[in-house]
Amino acid sequence: MRTIFYVFLLSTLLLGYEPKDIERLLDDDVCNNCDFSDANLSGLDLSVCEMQNSNFRGANLSHTNLFMSDLKGSDFTGASLEKAMLHKANLSLTTLESVKASGINLKGTRLKNTSIKNSDFSYAIAWKANFSDALIQNTDFSNSELGDAKFNNNDIRDSNLSGAILWKTHFKKTKLTQEQCQEAKKEEAVLAADVVCYKKKVKE
Repeated sequence: MRTIFYVFLLSTLLLGYEPKDIERLLDDDVCNNCDFSDANLSGLDLSVCEMQNSNFRGANLSHTNLFMSDLKGSDFTGASLEKAMLHKANLSLTTLESVKASGINLKGTRLKNTSIKNSDFSYAIAWKANFSDALIQNTDFSNSELGDAKFNNNDIRDSNLSGAILWKTHFKKTKLTQEQCQEAKKEEAVLAADVVCYKKKVKE
């Protein structure tokens, strides 16, 4: 059970959807198919909650604790996730487009089949994160910690990996630029034989 204080606090923070959604989440730790669009959830403890297929478009989740929460299938388009805690969370099948997530904690997070486009994940902490089958386009991973993370069946040629830690990062069936391949090898990443290193960032 979450404290009653949160209900009072959130009444001053949340706009644009029914208060019963957040009340149900705080009381039961479960709110699937809920609408949190444009809500200010910054700094709240929403750890180990179930919020599958929910709408977080434009929401402020900066510094929010979502440790081990199940967010499968949710839409975070335009949301702020700066320095949010999503350690071991489930973000599979989510939409993370035009997201501000600098400094986010994604250690051990599942991001399989996720759509990640035009987003800022610079300085992310993403050791052992799983990006398998994610659609990744024009996203900034600069200075991120991607050690032992998994990239399987991805095309990240137009994304920024400059300064990222790629120690033991696993790349399989992934498309990279030649520059990204060189940096990955320097960082002792594990590149499978089916990884393709292209001269150009994107296809003509």
